Amino acid sequence: MTAVTGGRPKGWFHRRWVWALAVLLLLVVAFPVGLQFRPGVTSGAASDSSASPPAQPGAGLPADELARIGAGSPEVPDAGQSPAPGTAPARDAAGSGAAAGTPVVGPKIARSAWLGIQVSDLVGASGTVRSLTAAAGGQVLSESVVTAPDPTGGPQPGLGVEASMPRVGVDQAQITVRVPADKLDGLVNGLSRIGTVSYRSSQSEDLTDGYVDVTARIGPLRDAVAQARALLAKATSLSQIIALENEVTRRQAELDSLQSRLATLERRTTTSDVTVSLWTGATPVATSGFMAQLRQAWTGLLDSVTVLLTGVAMLLPWLLVLLVAVLLGRRWWTRRGSGSGPARPAANPTD
Repeated sequence: MTAVTGGRPKGWFHRRWVWALAVLLLLVVAFPVGLQFRPGVTSGAASDSSASPPAQPGAGLPADELARIGAGSPEVPDAGQSPAPGTAPARDAAGSGAAAGTPVVGPKIARSAWLGIQVSDLVGASGTVRSLTAAAGGQVLSESVVTAPDPTGGPQPGLGVEASMPRVGVDQAQITVRVPADKLDGLVNGLSRIGTVSYRSSQSEDLTDGYVDVTARIGPLRDAVAQARALLAKATSLSQIIALENEVTRRQAELDSLQSRLATLERRTTTSDVTVSLWTGATPVATSGFMAQLRQAWTGLLDSVTVLLTGVAMLLPWLLVLLVAVLLGRRWWTRRGSGSGPARPAANPTD
C-alpha cells in the first residue's frame, strides 16, 4: 500500500519537480529549433547576407580567394582551410570529373635496342645501316666511323662537338638511329644480316600510368587557366589584378610543363632508338689482367718520358742563351779581378 501524507501519496512532491524540470528542458531545446524554422527569421549572419543585394562575380572578395576560385585548383586545400558548406573538396570534384572524362588508352611502351656486329667492310656496313633506317622511315641521330688514326687529334675542346660524338677506336663505328616503334623489330632483323652479330639486346618500359596521369591533368588545368584569364579580364582593383596575373602565370607554367612531358612520352612510345656498334677483324682486341696493366704502365712511362723530352726541347734555346750569358759574365768578372788587384813588391837585389 502507498503511504499517504496529508491526504497525498508519499513521494508525490518529488515526482512533480522531476516532471517540471523535464518540461522546462523540453522548452529550452524546442524554442531555438522553432525559431529557426519560422518564416523570415534567420541567424545574424544569414540576415546580414540576405539584406545585402546580390554581389557581382568577384566583387568584395579578397584577391587570394579570387585567384583560388578563378583557377579552379584541383589540389587539396591547405591545412586549416575547410570547404564551404554543401560543397565537396576541389580535389574530389576535379578528380572524379577527370576520371570520368579520361579516354581509355592502350598500353604505352617505350622500346630501345642495341646491336654489336662484326663486319668486313666498315664503311659499307655503315652505309647499309643508314639505308635500312631510311627505308624504315627513321633518321640517324649520331654516327662515328673511324678507319684510321686521326692525325689532327680529332675535335678540339670547346667546339661543342666532342660531347655529342661517340668515342670509338680505330676500325670501329657506332651509329644511333631512331625509327617508328612498329618498325623496330624489322629493322633489328635487317641489321642482323649485315655481319656477324656479337650481341643483341632490347629493353621495354611501360609508361601507361604516367601517360594517363599527365593526360588527365592537362584538361582541368587548361580549364583553370581559362577561368583565371576570364576573372582577370573582369578584375577592377590592383590587388586582384596582381593576384590573378600571378595565378595565371603559375598555372600556365604548370600547363606548359605537362604538355612538354606529354610530348616526351608521345615521342618515347611512338619511336624507338637503336644503337649499332660495328667493328672489323683488324680491330684490336681489348685485354685484361696482368698483361693489360703492364702494358698500361709501360705506356704511361713512355708518355712521361715523351713529355719530359718535349719540355727540354722547348727550353733548349733559352738554356743556350742563359749559358752564353753566364760565360760572358764570368769572363768579365775574371778580367776585372785581375786588373784591380794590389801590386806585388819587387824582389830585393841584395838578397
